[in-house]
Amino acid sequence: MLMARLQVNRDSAEEWDSLICHRIMETLKKNMKQAGECIPMKSDDWHFQIMGPYDQHTVDISQKSCSCRRWDLTVLRLTREHMHILSLGS
Repeated sequence: MLMARLQVNRDSAEEWDSLICHRIMETLKKNMKQAGECIPMKSDDWHFQIMGPYDQHTVDISQKSCSCRRWDLTVLRLTREHMHILSLGS
């Protein structure tokens, strides 16, 4: 049963036109679009304050933490604020 499921997933992955699954890509696109609404302010090399349309957060890049408490080590868990910081290339 497990091997059959893995094979089905492998077969569907061969049909992708990119390296990332379309559902994940849609989530990333949505987060990047929302990141345009945020204004980052750099405190020092590792800390940012993010002013969003409805709230603000403090992000610590070195500790991979954010005051919103949603930061996870996976890229897919990044919110629009985190995506905006990463798009700055800092």
